[in-house]
Amino acid sequence: MSDCPLLTSNTITLRQFDYFVSAVQLGSLSAAARRFGITPSAMSQQIDALESTLGQKVFDPRSRRSRLTKFGREFFAQASIVVESAQQAIAMGQTFGEGMMTVGTTPTIAHKLLPPLIYRLRHQQHMDNVEVRAFNDLRELSAALTEGALDLAVGPLEQSSSRVMHRLGQEELVVVCHPGQRSSFDGSWKQLVEAPWIRCGANSDLTDIVSREAGRAGVHARFVVRAPDVTTALNLVEHGVGVALVPKMALHGSSRLLSIIRLARPIRRDLTVHARDKSVQVEKFLEVITDSDLVRKFTASGLLEVGRPGP
Repeated sequence: MSDCPLLTSNTITLRQFDYFVSAVQLGSLSAAARRFGITPSAMSQQIDALESTLGQKVFDPRSRRSRLTKFGREFFAQASIVVESAQQAIAMGQTFGEGMMTVGTTPTIAHKLLPPLIYRLRHQQHMDNVEVRAFNDLRELSAALTEGALDLAVGPLEQSSSRVMHRLGQEELVVVCHPGQRSSFDGSWKQLVEAPWIRCGANSDLTDIVSREAGRAGVHARFVVRAPDVTTALNLVEHGVGVALVPKMALHGSSRLLSIIRLARPIRRDLTVHARDKSVQVEKFLEVITDSDLVRKFTASGLLEVGRPGP
């Protein structure tokens, strides 16, 4: 078997991949040089070395390296994957610790459900090394679990490739508004879309649900503000900026000046625990989260719902 060209003395470095991808994404070598804190000349030398090793031009020489060649476009697609994979591997190395259990979930579950669970993990299971990561985008949460960046995920995940899955209960989604606006709504989506809407996160599943429900009613929701998370969205609602769809549990224990608009068709979805493998840590987490006393307290306090999912 012949040796791989990338393993010769002219090896392409990860830095060259990173420089090249950044130059394309930012539109110029100068902008990429500023990102990495080097001179444009040093950046240009690295691109020269990259092209020399490849034996191909990635930038059209006539464009002062502002336009890719046909080969450069194909190479950029592959180089982007290399850089992204390397960044993920580095991030995993920076956060990995022996004995640490990493839990991924939504911001609301991280704020409301996980604190009592982690308390019990520490005092009943003697687990003192737990990391919580919050994801606004459920697709990113599912991807993080699949890629091995998480030991387990908790949230409204419908499907995954995980070997372990446990149904915890349900969460109800509600529309909230400022109390002064409450009399303006009867709970129908045709009327709700007349209000300005607050989008929770850049790629939030909550936004998808608002658009879906509005579409079912034959209308279109108008989003006027994008909040980074549910907590910020609630602050905006409290100040009369607009209305928002949020998990009902986000209001638990809150003293905010908010009103819930009762929907004609309640929206509920299953909350599940997913894990790739049933490790000792995962078994301890499942033992705590399936404790009947704890689940009963969650249900009694309104954090969890019971019954069948809504449409």
